[in-house]
Amino acid sequence: MTDRLTVADLEAACRNAMHRDDWGEVERVAAALDRRDVPPRPASLVNAALWYAEQGLRVFPLAPGSKIPRKGSAGCKDATTDAEQIRVWWREDWHANVGLATGHLVDVVDFDGALGHAAWSRVFPQADALVPGAELLATVSTPRPGGLHAYVRAAGAGNRAGMVPGVDYRGAGGYVVAPPSHVDNGSYRFLRPLQPNMRAYR
Repeated sequence: MTDRLTVADLEAACRNAMHRDDWGEVERVAAALDRRDVPPRPASLVNAALWYAEQGLRVFPLAPGSKIPRKGSAGCKDATTDAEQIRVWWREDWHANVGLATGHLVDVVDFDGALGHAAWSRVFPQADALVPGAELLATVSTPRPGGLHAYVRAAGAGNRAGMVPGVDYRGAGGYVVAPPSHVDNGSYRFLRPLQPNMRAYR
């Protein structure tokens, strides 16, 4: 049945399954999305990087099709909002994925699939928010089935692996792969998009 749905329909079905806490359905729909996935056009990568920078978010290039910083770079230490520097990086490699430095305007809670969501819900069984105590700014589906990045306002904290099993925190000195970057098993997509003018969150 999923083969007859559009990508937009599948993304909506994935969001609905998350709201229902039906992670089996999330994995099934995510797998269907991955079967449809194609790498983003190079122009969409540089334009995304420039849009993030316009919002005050610091970006840097990742290796094409990868989560790791481009060879010869200093990774998130190079992250900038300078449009000309961003254009130079992507002229050097149009296929570079987009890295977004955390700890400035946003931090990210990284759910590594259904097991991470299950462990999180055991810690916060009565929570009425995805990340209790934090303002949720955006959500991104990651290529791993059930994978999710929850963007929250930067809290001044550093990185923390294993907040609970399968859930990491990306803060000061960290980074995430940003939409519409693409890796071997799929693309990063906004489920709940960031709003313009992120500088208001300083």
